[in-house]
Amino acid sequence: MTEIKVDDDGGDTMTCILHNDHIFPVFNTRAITGLTSVKIREDDVLILGYPKSGNHWLWELTRQVLRGRVVEDDVVMNEMMMECAPEEKYADLPSPRILASNAPLSKLSPAIIQKKPKMITIYRNPKDVMASYYPFMTKLPFMKYTGKWENFVKPCALGKFCHGSWIDHVLSWEKVKKTYPEWPILTVFYEDLKEDPVEQLRRLCSFLDVKRSDEFLEEVVNICSFSKMKDIKSHSAVFRKGEVGDWKNCFTVAQSEWFDQLYQEKMSDCPLQFRYTL
Repeated sequence: MTEIKVDDDGGDTMTCILHNDHIFPVFNTRAITGLTSVKIREDDVLILGYPKSGNHWLWELTRQVLRGRVVEDDVVMNEMMMECAPEEKYADLPSPRILASNAPLSKLSPAIIQKKPKMITIYRNPKDVMASYYPFMTKLPFMKYTGKWENFVKPCALGKFCHGSWIDHVLSWEKVKKTYPEWPILTVFYEDLKEDPVEQLRRLCSFLDVKRSDEFLEEVVNICSFSKMKDIKSHSAVFRKGEVGDWKNCFTVAQSEWFDQLYQEKMSDCPLQFRYTL
């Protein structure tokens, strides 16, 4: 494990951790080094997605759905995030545990391949991801990053910062799904979750083999709204705007066109379709 300084295009640096050929945020070094040895259970539920893709929101929705009753509390995903919390924090919790990670499968515990727990991958359009990732990185004091947006965009898209590139992350999970079609993996699109949350929660219930009424799912949607979570969660910084299309307030025309070209070059064989507005 090595602490590194990653330069943006303007010479400002971001403090990161390089471990197992992967760039991690400076969270908990013990959790990062223990990431590949986490003991996975067959009945675990894993929330997996690139940073700022709606992971915290989906984790909370899943927790409420599995519990079967709506509860307001200050429990947050960080406590179950495998590269953020040491395993002893969640090792003895009752099943089903809802664990999470921003890392690709190749950097997680091999026990996932052996146990085949249910996995939920969440995808969000990459421009909104980057538009949300930038202010998040500048707000985390341990990242020590004070760079400007215009110097952040290209190195982020090219994978220089924490967790590499969004493109590589998505392609890696699409390869997993293609290689192991029998694995229990549900893919949720952030934009679909925003547009029709109850319908997406129905899909989630079916995947998790639980029956919940639409009335209950409406309650879950309400208690898990961004405004309420920002009010009741201590880690409210992870809940920014939660909008679709906010990238238009950040990207210049030139930046947007540059990224579109990169996307076409790297994602030409990927059938996924992303929505940038609703």
